[in-house]
Amino acid sequence: MNQSVAVGIALLVLAGLAWSLYRPKVQQSKRYQATVVPLANIMDVGFIVMSPAIILLVGFAAPLVMVGISLLAIAMGFVIAYNIRHYEPLRGTDDPVNRVARLSRWALTFASIINIAYYALLFITLILWPLGAYGDTNLAIGGIILLVGLIVVGMRGGMNRLNDLGNKTTAFNISAVVAVVVAFVVFNIQEAMGGRWNLGQSDAVIDANSVRQIIGLFAIVQGFEASRYIGSRFAKETRISAMRVAQLIAYVVFVVFVASVLLLYVDVKTDFSAQSIFLVSEEVGAFMPWLILLAAVGSEGSAIINATMSRSDMLVNNKMPRKWTYLALLGPALVLFLLVDVSMAVALASRVFAAYYLLQALIAGIIARRSKNWPAVAGFAAIGTAMGIIAIFGLST
Repeated sequence: MNQSVAVGIALLVLAGLAWSLYRPKVQQSKRYQATVVPLANIMDVGFIVMSPAIILLVGFAAPLVMVGISLLAIAMGFVIAYNIRHYEPLRGTDDPVNRVARLSRWALTFASIINIAYYALLFITLILWPLGAYGDTNLAIGGIILLVGLIVVGMRGGMNRLNDLGNKTTAFNISAVVAVVVAFVVFNIQEAMGGRWNLGQSDAVIDANSVRQIIGLFAIVQGFEASRYIGSRFAKETRISAMRVAQLIAYVVFVVFVASVLLLYVDVKTDFSAQSIFLVSEEVGAFMPWLILLAAVGSEGSAIINATMSRSDMLVNNKMPRKWTYLALLGPALVLFLLVDVSMAVALASRVFAAYYLLQALIAGIIARRSKNWPAVAGFAAIGTAMGIIAIFGLST
């Protein structure tokens, strides 16, 4: 077998999966609609770009580290599920817990601004690099055009149309991301069948600093909290089950991808950057950078618009005129875009999202304490402590 086989199989997976997901029966299914919202938020192409950082930090322990990060996110998912069941009936009342909830919403808004900058950095980087046009100047110009353009579109009332378009491409975006992972898996199978699959030895040393950098990557597994904010469309239990399915699918894909990239980072020596995935992906096939670009354009573009629209809704609920919400969100995101790189944006997003999750754990703990559910209180306290550690100690790679 040769390099073209891996890419060819991946393209077949892309076409087949997209066709399956675009069937009217699937598109009209409430279960699919409820699942695809958190799944699309979790499984953007960011994990493809950032997962190699874990390999360079911890070597062959990378798949286990990804399992650990994923399990922590699943534990946090139980907090979100608890709040869907038990907090949501308290919204809009005079219950003191709503003060914490308001603070958590502002933390989520701030985290989302950072995430928009992170998505935009990936989006522009992954477009420029395969074209041979990557550089600080072109990156800045691309970010300014993208984010200023979205501000103008939003203030002129066109963001809803972009959001509708983004929703229609979600099935294709997910299919493209899965196809990229399949290409790497097939490459490993080819190498094993040819007797070339040998990891050798890893030079990575796990120390306190690398652990702090690992937890600084927590943002790559977030997104499941989106199920908390689609209550106007789906019932509680539907959202909870859909969130769990989305997490399971996404995290299995994450772990498989990290394991499948290990061999490439043995053969191709490179420092981590947002572009390093392109350097190693060329070993799989000459078309691989373009397949990654295909996945990136759809998933990151949709992620930017979805994050902007959902947080715009939150600001509108806090009495801000709709057109000014886009400036309030995308203006700071543009400043961050120009000041930080991808790894810094991920670490900052991880810390702020962890603060949001900490507040969610506090809400769950307060409600559980009222019913004297002490095992739940202890569990939420442990999860909240973990989120606090990430918020305080997370570092960029």
